[in-house]
Amino acid sequence: MNRAPAYPAKIPARALPAWRATAVWAAVTLAFAAVMAQAWRAQVEHGPFLRDQGAQRYLRHFPLPVQRGPIVDRDGKPLALSVPVKTLWVDPQLFIHQENQWPLVASALGISVNELHDRVNTGASHFAFIARQISPERAEKITALHIPGLHSLTENRRYYPAGSIAAPLIGFTNVDGKGIEGLELTYNQWLTGKAGEETGLRDNYGHPLSLHGPSRSAQPGKVLTLSIDRNLQYVAYTALASAVQRFQARSGAAVLMNARTGEVLAMVSYPAFNPNDRHDYQAGLYNNRAVADTFEPGSVMKPFTIAAALDDNSIQPDSTFNVNTNCFRVARFCIQDDVRHNNLDLAQVLKYSSNIGAAKISLRTPPADLFQMLHQAGFGQGSGLGLPGESAGMLPAWQGWDIARRAAMAYGYGLSVTPLQLAAAYAAIANHGVYVAPTLIRQDTSSVNGIRIMPAPTAARLSRWLSGVTSPGGTGFLASIPGYQVAGKTGTSIMANGKGGFHKNLVNTSFVGFAPAQDPRLVMAVVVRAPTQGWRYGGVVAAPVFRVTMAAALQNMGIQPDPSLLKTTAKHSYSTAAEAQQWAEGAGDAAH
Repeated sequence: MNRAPAYPAKIPARALPAWRATAVWAAVTLAFAAVMAQAWRAQVEHGPFLRDQGAQRYLRHFPLPVQRGPIVDRDGKPLALSVPVKTLWVDPQLFIHQENQWPLVASALGISVNELHDRVNTGASHFAFIARQISPERAEKITALHIPGLHSLTENRRYYPAGSIAAPLIGFTNVDGKGIEGLELTYNQWLTGKAGEETGLRDNYGHPLSLHGPSRSAQPGKVLTLSIDRNLQYVAYTALASAVQRFQARSGAAVLMNARTGEVLAMVSYPAFNPNDRHDYQAGLYNNRAVADTFEPGSVMKPFTIAAALDDNSIQPDSTFNVNTNCFRVARFCIQDDVRHNNLDLAQVLKYSSNIGAAKISLRTPPADLFQMLHQAGFGQGSGLGLPGESAGMLPAWQGWDIARRAAMAYGYGLSVTPLQLAAAYAAIANHGVYVAPTLIRQDTSSVNGIRIMPAPTAARLSRWLSGVTSPGGTGFLASIPGYQVAGKTGTSIMANGKGGFHKNLVNTSFVGFAPAQDPRLVMAVVVRAPTQGWRYGGVVAAPVFRVTMAAALQNMGIQPDPSLLKTTAKHSYSTAAEAQQWAEGAGDAAH
């Protein structure tokens, strides 16, 4: 018999406890609160720190190159300027894995693979220079290889259009654009701008992805305008270089100044160097000799001896001196003249450069008065230009002068000076007795302050007497310029040997003068050291450099020649056969 299937009895439903729902909602609420608390800490409490940490991983600060201020001459012609160049660098951690492409990079840079390897390994762990300041075109060819870890940045390189003509004066910068010599060093703060910065994103290979705009704009350096005239700088340099080479001298220096304002129009030294290619640069050989080199000046000091004696009435303008002797003995020293004369007045003492006459004048003059004259004329102290390596020279205190030194100081021994000091001192004579400090910066010259170092009548007499030095028969006749009256003085001094004596055959030759003598506008000092060939006198070696440069400067300033002076020139009027021979041998054209 069929039986009906049995079904389990229905179990009655059990209600969940109320506390379970409450517990679930409490857990969810607590979890949400914990998340919110963590978010609060991350977004608010630690937000700045975390954002900074994140930025360090994806944001980069890129430096913006700053333009160094240019150096220009008085007419705005460039003497130093900055041009954009490229620098290549690598991240060694990435670049090291691309050695199969290193030969391409090395070849493009013109170096060996071993040299490239050394450059990569001499930097930091994530940064190393492989080429500094190369042309943008050359850098583009290398970056076009798209090698991971290889990057470029824009820099500025200093370029000097005047080359060696002004190099010892202008100086130069290092590879980072910092001035380390010359005016580049003196005015480094003025010329250096403030670098800028921009923020952007880079990927893990260092490639820029986007920029967020400049966060700080670059501020370029200021323009430095000099009193130098680039054309006259060129003329003075080539004339000086020609003289040094012609007479096979050791070195030379020259300074051309505006006698009224103190502005330096040219300051040259030879030998010089090319600041655009300094592989052979030597600091001791290529310094600014116009301010760094000192020497015993010789007879160019005689005008100041006479000025001091006139000012304290030790002598009178019409005084004469008997120099007719082979030896004027002072203490144990014998003072001599190159050419023997009889009685000489003050004009003739200068014209014939009589050591005996100058010594006799000095011995009549209180040493304190001569010292005061020389000190006020700028000797024994710095010029104030602030040029690197500038020397103040040496002017010993007068209390230590014995009778021999008193005599020697009269004709330029026992003290040391620089070419710049000589130019500035003679400018005081040309400027009616007022000393104006030299300057290399173009400035307003409508009101120039100076110090009177001698009465105007004394300066006028010296100007007139110094004109005789460049006339036929004078020691400086090779400095004469057709159509202009030139005043000046020659100097030839035996070089000290550093052992308390003098070299037998080494001399310093110099000429310092101004023109036009009747209304002086320009003054120039020329020094050529240790000439070894030809007539080794200041009137032969240095005077022609003055003539060539001064003639160009007078024309440059629009100072017209005097027609009455064109009729008689030194080329057609010789006092002696020796003078004619000097011209015939080309001494007067040494700078051409």
